[in-house]
Amino acid sequence: MRAPSVQTTPSHPFGIGNAASTARGPEGPSACGAPWTLDLAGGDARVVVICANDVRRETFDESSVIARSLSPALIPARERVCACAGRVRPPPFVDLVFTANPEDGKVTVRAGDEDLDPELGPAFVACVGSLVATFAPLPSGACPEAGRASFVFPVRLELGDGDE
Repeated sequence: MRAPSVQTTPSHPFGIGNAASTARGPEGPSACGAPWTLDLAGGDARVVVICANDVRRETFDESSVIARSLSPALIPARERVCACAGRVRPPPFVDLVFTANPEDGKVTVRAGDEDLDPELGPAFVACVGSLVATFAPLPSGACPEAGRASFVFPVRLELGDGDE
């Protein structure tokens, strides 16, 4: 597998997520203090698997095609979120939606603005925007009849209380 590459584009983000427990430290969100892993969401990490005629939720492990398709975006997403937290006052949390298309070798991350602090959220979401990481295409085997799959992984990332 080759190293992921990153392309960035501004976006009008969307998303929902699961709770992750972190607190804001003196140098920024503690979410920025350690590398991110796919258990970032905590609890029962489940992915929405979208096929042409089927939508379902699946649990995944670190060696699955799902995990290998989503993980190339972890480092660039962390870098983007943490850079924005250093430039723009972050809201208490941000929703990130990871969408992988393994057969295309692409994973996109978008910051969401649903349920965010109306004062802090829009500027932070605009800063994060969206990013695309690429990787060597992978056959997913997730869809019957050899169709292409999309894996959608929503995460609610706690950034702190937002009142520094």
